[in-house]
Amino acid sequence: MERKFKSHFFYIVLLSVPFVVLEILLLLKYPNTGLGRIISLPLTFVVNGVIILISSSLVYYLLKHTRFRVVGRVILGLMICLTLIVTIWLYPQDSSKHISEIIVEDIKNFWIK
Repeated sequence: MERKFKSHFFYIVLLSVPFVVLEILLLLKYPNTGLGRIISLPLTFVVNGVIILISSSLVYYLLKHTRFRVVGRVILGLMICLTLIVTIWLYPQDSSKHISEIIVEDIKNFWIK
């Protein structure tokens, strides 16, 4: 039981780190969130937490009981991308366009220069 907990905890931490870092970077780069941050931050953590628990359980099961190790790692990669997309999608912006539009414009301006 102890080893199962450590392995499952490893997958949860592995999937949690990218969206927490992205959330911190978004808070530093785009601080104009207003009161939306009060609702958005806990909602983002709950939604990503559910995604992470489901995917880490699925990956742990696949790695433990089947021979689909590559599929488990692909699912981990897809879930990391999904949590990052959800984090950006749920991030509030008070006075201007949505954060995804701002990021796309920043990327376009970076490549044009």
